Amino acid sequence: MNRLKGVLVFLLILIFLVPGFSFGQAKVKDLKFHHMQNYCWMKLAKIVPEVTDRIILPIGTVEAHGAVAIGADNIIPANLAEMIWDQCNALIAPSINHGFTGRSISRFPGAITVRENIFEEYVYDVLKDLVRTGFKNILIINGHGGNTNATKRAMERLHLETGAHFMIVDWWKIAFKFATEVYGRKATQSGHGDMEEAALVMSYDPELVDKEMYEKLGKDNVGKEGVDEGVYLLPAWATTRYPDKGEGYLVFDVKKAKAYTKKKADYIAEIFLEAVKRWEMMEAWKK
Repeated sequence: MNRLKGVLVFLLILIFLVPGFSFGQAKVKDLKFHHMQNYCWMKLAKIVPEVTDRIILPIGTVEAHGAVAIGADNIIPANLAEMIWDQCNALIAPSINHGFTGRSISRFPGAITVRENIFEEYVYDVLKDLVRTGFKNILIINGHGGNTNATKRAMERLHLETGAHFMIVDWWKIAFKFATEVYGRKATQSGHGDMEEAALVMSYDPELVDKEMYEKLGKDNVGKEGVDEGVYLLPAWATTRYPDKGEGYLVFDVKKAKAYTKKKADYIAEIFLEAVKRWEMMEAWKK
């Protein structure tokens, strides 16, 4: 009886005094780090897939966005990943920061582009080794439209070869209603370097949206709505593309920017978790 009491006392001490102690399955939030690159390989081998088989890979590029920092396409997916890794019980992979930059703005200062076929093979190799490490459920948060098709092709190849599960999310193509909810703007797809993209950068660091340059040049000189599909310009006539005439002007309200970004992040987490649940359900027959 005394021995049993001693065991119970020991367990209570573990529960109340030892950080992260749990009778249940360990989660990524219980670990020391949530970035994959912070672990030595031996420790990582113990974490994947026992603690998690999920990883988030941010991808982007470097290019002009009007008054918004040229690194916007990298900043946004990395920040969204930081906001949802806990919800998703996922580690974060090192970002892919150079992508296939659009030709219409590739000549502006700071732009860096990787040829599309090279980019596809690069993404393929990165994803292949994430799968080899033990990650089965991979969420790619994409910050740049030029990356989408090449990444989809890489995903499709690896899914057929390995059976691993992939999801890519282009943040600007989802949940248009949030712009209405936060800004009262009509629910249409975001442009480029416009209010919504600026908001996602501003929520991370307001200093990365240059209000001085925006006001000095004037909102209609910094940006312009897109041309008809039958017109193609080299270079583009503005590095900010508004979604429509009179729509998408920058709003320098950090509180709204943070609210908008959180809604986008939560939505991405929601659809990824739903996908993982369904992927696992569909494979249950193997057990």
